[in-house]
Amino acid sequence: MAGSNFTKRMMKFGSLLAVMLVFCVPLASHAQVNKVDVVKSTDGWRLQVDGDDFYMKGVVWGYTPRGQNYTYNLFGQSDDQIRKILDYEFGLMSAMGVNAIRSFTMIPPQWVEYIYREHGIMSVINPLMGRYGYNVDGKWIPFTDYSDPRTREVLKQDMVEFVQRYKDTPGVLMFAF
Repeated sequence: MAGSNFTKRMMKFGSLLAVMLVFCVPLASHAQVNKVDVVKSTDGWRLQVDGDDFYMKGVVWGYTPRGQNYTYNLFGQSDDQIRKILDYEFGLMSAMGVNAIRSFTMIPPQWVEYIYREHGIMSVINPLMGRYGYNVDGKWIPFTDYSDPRTREVLKQDMVEFVQRYKDTPGVLMFAF
């Protein structure tokens, strides 16, 4: 019986994720250079970019220099250093056939566009929405309480700001909330 309840909860959760994807993709594609759609046909659901089927061959990417055991602050460097790192990393990914990434950190819009323009790799914008804690009204909350109305309000406001910041950026495939 307990397994049955777990299965039902997981099915509801899966359905919720599918609905979020369907509703988030149009937000990402509404005002950007690339038109991204989720299309249903007799064969099932498909993701399309600019009218063409898009089979996502993606990786999760975060820059860590050799010999380091922490994620490096890539974006504290000069533009030339960033370009050099991105060209190396994304050159390898492009050669592997990667066409999409989701990053551990928020890549600024100018670099999302650069990666797309130079390497043809699209980005999934993935704010973590409090997964590892969140700053609510200037106070760090280490364990996000999603049932708290103020926390939900702050998260919602911040996510709208992410969409506004990235929505016109070429190379944005979708938002993953």
